[in-house]
Amino acid sequence: MHMRDKALGAVMVLLLILLLPGAVVADDSAPGDPGAIGVQLNKLEADGDDCRAHLVLENGLDEAVESFQLDLVVFDRDGIIHRRTVVEMAPLRAGSTAVRAFRMTDTACDRVGRILVNDVAACEGPEGTIGGCADRVQVESLADVPLIR
Repeated sequence: MHMRDKALGAVMVLLLILLLPGAVVADDSAPGDPGAIGVQLNKLEADGDDCRAHLVLENGLDEAVESFQLDLVVFDRDGIIHRRTVVEMAPLRAGSTAVRAFRMTDTACDRVGRILVNDVAACEGPEGTIGGCADRVQVESLADVPLIR
């Protein structure tokens, strides 16, 4: 057997393993990982003179989150801070996905340049504060506007 044939055979075996039902491919940066809270900016939507941001939250923790407050900073297209707000995103059941929205009053969506998750102002479960919660938050954006940490 030639070296090229052996290499091709190894690649084929690897592909079969990856394509088998139930195969898991790890991605350390994917929101919703076990032990993480994924926050995805899914879309911005005009609401009169306001802009509504829709967030998809994935609770990868083994416990419910009863309070999850994000300290958000909205920058305009020129990089200037436009507003800062704290929004409550809970409750989040353990292992669940939820959609939440918050309104940016007197803000046109086309003025928003990016949104910063500046801090986690509160992260509490049934037993109180969830330790290390801020470090467990993973962000991504499917919108035209980046969501950053």
